[in-house]
Amino acid sequence: MEDKKVSTLFEEMRDDVSRYITSTLELGKLEAFEKISLGSSAITYGLILGGVALFALLFLFITLALYLGELLQNAWAGFGIVTGFALLVLLVMLLMGKPFKKKVTNQVVRFLMNKDDTDQKKSNL
Repeated sequence: MEDKKVSTLFEEMRDDVSRYITSTLELGKLEAFEKISLGSSAITYGLILGGVALFALLFLFITLALYLGELLQNAWAGFGIVTGFALLVLLVMLLMGKPFKKKVTNQVVRFLMNKDDTDQKKSNL
């Protein structure tokens, strides 16, 4: 009788450990899905926002080029000045690429770490 109870306890403990491991793996998978979905939604939003901003910037440059062309009585000069300005901005951005990449990487890591801190605070309550 005593042996049956001990074996039953071991079976229950094995089932509990198995359920715990399964639940832990499922929780990890769900947390990964959450982070991936948050990241992909932020990237999608950023791409859409960037596309609209690029479109607006294009029209701003065309408008500025036409205005400068009218002022200088030469459309080519207006577009040349705006193109030169755009190339200058591009050159500055290429030179500042490394610090910019580092800043973005740090922001992504900070975002993920803040999410982990929030999750830990919720689980402690």
